[in-house]
Amino acid sequence: METNANTSDSAAPAASADPATDQAESATPPARGACGAAAADSTAAGSAASDACGNASTDVASSDPAGPPSASRFGLVMAVYLLGLVVGGLYVGMVAPVRTVIQADFGIGNAEGIWIITIYALFYASFIPVIGKLADRIGRKPVFLACIALFCAGAATCGLSGVMTSPGAGQAGAGYIVLLGGRVLQAIGACGIIPVANAEIGTAAPPEKRGFALGITAAASGIANVLGAGVGSAVIGVVGPENWPVLFFACLPFGLVALGMGVVVLAKGAPRPTGRMDVLGSALMIAVVFLLLLGIQAASADDSGSTSLVGAAMCFAGAAASAALFAVVERKAQDPVFDLRYLRSRSILVTMGVSFFIGCMINSMTLVPEFAEAALALPVGSGGLYMMVIGLFSLAGPPLGGKLIDRFSPKPVLMVGLAVAAVGYVVLGLLTAAFPSVPLMVVGLAIMGLGLGFSMGAPVNYMILENVEASESTSAISAVTLTRQIGLSLAPAVYVAFITTGVGAIGYRPMLMVAAFFCLCGLLLMLAYKPGRTS
Repeated sequence: METNANTSDSAAPAASADPATDQAESATPPARGACGAAAADSTAAGSAASDACGNASTDVASSDPAGPPSASRFGLVMAVYLLGLVVGGLYVGMVAPVRTVIQADFGIGNAEGIWIITIYALFYASFIPVIGKLADRIGRKPVFLACIALFCAGAATCGLSGVMTSPGAGQAGAGYIVLLGGRVLQAIGACGIIPVANAEIGTAAPPEKRGFALGITAAASGIANVLGAGVGSAVIGVVGPENWPVLFFACLPFGLVALGMGVVVLAKGAPRPTGRMDVLGSALMIAVVFLLLLGIQAASADDSGSTSLVGAAMCFAGAAASAALFAVVERKAQDPVFDLRYLRSRSILVTMGVSFFIGCMINSMTLVPEFAEAALALPVGSGGLYMMVIGLFSLAGPPLGGKLIDRFSPKPVLMVGLAVAAVGYVVLGLLTAAFPSVPLMVVGLAIMGLGLGFSMGAPVNYMILENVEASESTSAISAVTLTRQIGLSLAPAVYVAFITTGVGAIGYRPMLMVAAFFCLCGLLLMLAYKPGRTS
């Protein structure tokens, strides 16, 4: 999740030996077009670029008009954003294990109850680009604080919905609608926390520590995601299933602390006057993503009936129509919510593509408990303990990978991470599935987790930041976050389709090989990425 001497492949066209490449790459406005621009925007240019451009200043761009924060103040800024990341990240997984408890309290079945999870995912992904653009327009501080407040308001709404199920209330149906509304508020709030935090930390970190800082943010998000399900189960175990609203109320003290610290610590920043807000484009972008993911959800529904397929087809048709209109609107927008010229930059396209495949990889972890139970003949529900192996090794990867990025650039670090993850999947698919044992399971999961740790977050965020102006950093990180989210949404249907009816763990072998294939796709894409290091 990212200045050193790196610049984008279109950062210094005059220094390139390939005029054809220069002509194609320099057409991308988000990338720096000349040495003067590269030196002025030091979030993607370090000492080498500064030397090449007349020893210009290498201070890191920041949202603070007074300049980059001091080391002590930057530590406080990190603390605020990391607290927001942990609070938002925990609720990605906290609700899933207690969904059946909640739906039983409302007297609904699985078909309705699954929307407690689905509606969050749909609105989370749909609003990512719009919230990112708002942060670039009006400043990261107000958007981040507004997102924290919105997330807490959503959590409180979800908790209060439980009161409507109490004996004598007689409003269980209305309470369920209120719960879904609260989940929508949570999703819209959460979708602004990650891109804003990564953009601010990536642009405000000292040049020589940018990768490490982004690695820390990736580790914080990873900790939250891994621990989310366990924390949710633990809270319900302590307070009892009938008190599930406590699960939502529990985040309010932490959210209020983040709000208070943010008001005092975060730099105000300055709004960026860039013309009228792209309201129509924003609405169409939301429609495209929402309909696309809703179509994927309908197509992969368990009943797989004709009604689901027709609904999926209608969603895909609506997404395609909205996308066509979106392309027309964005060409005329003064400040487009998504700059279509990103699509003419090879480096940005590679970054977004790799982010998509990383999303596909991450989703494979949801099937690890089932695989462990099938391979080792474990009781149903006990395979989740093996997630701890992935968690331990994946959490060690981001900080270490961040340090290596600062030393070597993101390309080799990400390529090694993808290769290691692919080896882990192959070990699980070919060895563990064929010769099930606890040592082989742990070894395979450890290799896989280490590779994922090096791949997730820091390298991709670093790559996108070194290819765009600092003023577009939040929008750019939102774009790669969105592509990863699409991968997360699409992958389950692919994995389930490749799980065969083979005996025991052998049935999971094709799924694990598909996950390895996703790693290799990302690895091959990275061969086309030019880190743009100047000398």
